[in-house]
Amino acid sequence: MKPSSLIFLILVLGYLGKNHLVLVSSGVLLLFKFLGILPQSASAQNTLLDLGVILLVVGVLLPLCTGEFNTKDVYRNIFTLEGAIIFLVGIASAVMARDGVQLLKENPSTMICLLMGSIVGTAFFKGLPTGPLVAAGLAAFFLNLAKRL
Repeated sequence: MKPSSLIFLILVLGYLGKNHLVLVSSGVLLLFKFLGILPQSASAQNTLLDLGVILLVVGVLLPLCTGEFNTKDVYRNIFTLEGAIIFLVGIASAVMARDGVQLLKENPSTMICLLMGSIVGTAFFKGLPTGPLVAAGLAAFFLNLAKRL
């Protein structure tokens, strides 16, 4: 199967699974491929992956800049049992996402399995698409655990 055909299949699965991120991303890639501006080198692809992570962090930090949350809200929430647990889970997920980015950089074909699993989980198990970094982080965690056993 040609790479464009595979991306088109992912676009269709994104549509069927109601995964807008996969749908738009695969559509953009097909457009880039059609226009002949698709990055070919591994370094360019890694730069785009880093850019994606930067945009994700910008999106997470945005409520702090818009004034939705202030310093009092942060302190009031983080020093409760629920807040502390959520804070620790945030740390764990960030570390897992780091390992997920590393997994994606070392083995880009991993993304296909993650996307297919996300689409099946969304379409058939009423799940929500969490995004490739979360999925890759969980995958990296379980792969490392399996290697140690």
